[in-house]
Amino acid sequence: MQAANPATADAWLVFGLSGSLGQAFAFALDDADPHVIGVSRAIRPDQPGLSWRRAVLSDFADPAEPLAAIASLGPLDAFAGWFERSALAPARIVVLGSTSRHGKKFSPDPAERALAGTLGDAERTLAAVAEARGCALTLLRPTLIYGNGCDRTLSRVVGLARRWRWLPLPIRAGGLRQPVHVDDVAAAVLGALRAPAARPGFFDLPGGETLPFDEMVRRSLAVGAPGARLVRLPGPAFRAGVGVLRGLGLLEAAGGGVLARLDQDLVYDLGPARTALGHYPRGFQPSEEAFPR
Repeated sequence: MQAANPATADAWLVFGLSGSLGQAFAFALDDADPHVIGVSRAIRPDQPGLSWRRAVLSDFADPAEPLAAIASLGPLDAFAGWFERSALAPARIVVLGSTSRHGKKFSPDPAERALAGTLGDAERTLAAVAEARGCALTLLRPTLIYGNGCDRTLSRVVGLARRWRWLPLPIRAGGLRQPVHVDDVAAAVLGALRAPAARPGFFDLPGGETLPFDEMVRRSLAVGAPGARLVRLPGPAFRAGVGVLRGLGLLEAAGGGVLARLDQDLVYDLGPARTALGHYPRGFQPSEEAFPR
């Protein structure tokens, strides 16, 4: 992170700054940005332009400093509950949700449907509280985030391919995806915070390229597990194999929703985020750093 100015302007309060996405956000800060207050459950040393408060979100007390904005890079429902309990009313709130709000709404997996419902409830709570307090709410819904080992999909797939040296996929695994780089998500959050005027609204945040799921996996293996082979199986054989591997404890749980979406398109409109936030994300060309060992 570059050195930022001292707290000459109202600060930004940022939750989730200690995670992978938060690291990308902190690295992109520059001299013109206000002082940042990060919240972490671990003790962290202060840096120029960034000070830390040790707390968990559930018991974090409202800071005394004047705040220009609050940003949340972590779980949406936890932040919505905290903000509803707080008395803060900054001019801007910028938060991350997820396109799982749409994509898992009709999943055959009850847990995934519940997640979509939780995200929807949190969005409605934040919108109501922000409106009541006169805050401009910018809510960003990224698609599959990748880039520094932060994702829970491609990194797991690459990890299996490294271990097995091959990776099974069903023949029909061509559902379209729009993976978005972690740095592009951080840039969108900063764009909303830095804009001369607030950019309120709910924005889907896809990556810059739409490609089939199996092609996304192929490119990931090429850099993260070179030499590993893709083995294509008929759908019933693939599902049976997944069941056997789960039963043997050789594979983490992959619910029916995950398998059903392999051939389902999950595509979102880039236009609104591009117009409002200057979101021009890169195409999907992952590097080795996306899949650390």
